[in-house]
Amino acid sequence: MNQNTEPVAAAESLAEVPEHVLRGLPEEVRLFPSAVDKTRIGVWATKPILKGKKFGPFVGDKKKRSQVKNNVYMWEVYYPNLGWMCIDATDPEKGNWLRYVNWACSGEEQNLFPLEINRAIYYKTLKPIAPGEELLVWYNGEDNPEIAAAIEEERASARSKRSSPKSRKATVSAWHPGALQPPRTSPGSVGMSRPRRQSSSRDPSSKSRSFACSLTAPEVTWNQ
Repeated sequence: MNQNTEPVAAAESLAEVPEHVLRGLPEEVRLFPSAVDKTRIGVWATKPILKGKKFGPFVGDKKKRSQVKNNVYMWEVYYPNLGWMCIDATDPEKGNWLRYVNWACSGEEQNLFPLEINRAIYYKTLKPIAPGEELLVWYNGEDNPEIAAAIEEERASARSKRSSPKSRKATVSAWHPGALQPPRTSPGSVGMSRPRRQSSSRDPSSKSRSFACSLTAPEVTWNQ
């Protein structure tokens, strides 16, 4: 889609965040205006979050790509019986708080990465997150050694769970090691992507980005 033909997004307001999203926030985070996109709400840590903490799954409507009108708040997941499907959280009423996690503008900023487990998207912390830091995600894939190690850890954990008799009885569709993949590659693999908002680099001037990056956090007060 030509970037020039897309309508300018209206700024999000905290007053418009659905009640169920606020109720679903983990105790370690709160919603405040984002520092990387002035039109967006962001997710901010109010308590220390340890490395390896997993959040999710990302919630939204399951749709075909042709049914999606806005690709900002979505991931694509491959289902063997359906093909590529979008988990679309454009409508805040259909999503959860992970909808408000924004893109990182650099590797230094990134503190989350996505995982696909059992056809669902989770975010996992790449490093400790201190109070006052915004949670920011990017999908480097397994080219990042830390992410590759974390993915392998998830695979090992899943293999261990699958080997237990209790797990075999409780799980009909068992998760398999191939379920964790880098972003979408082909219909023969399982993966995820956030289409059209990606670029070959994190250059803030890139036309494929819809916002300018800023490292200046908004002034917020953490309620103890």
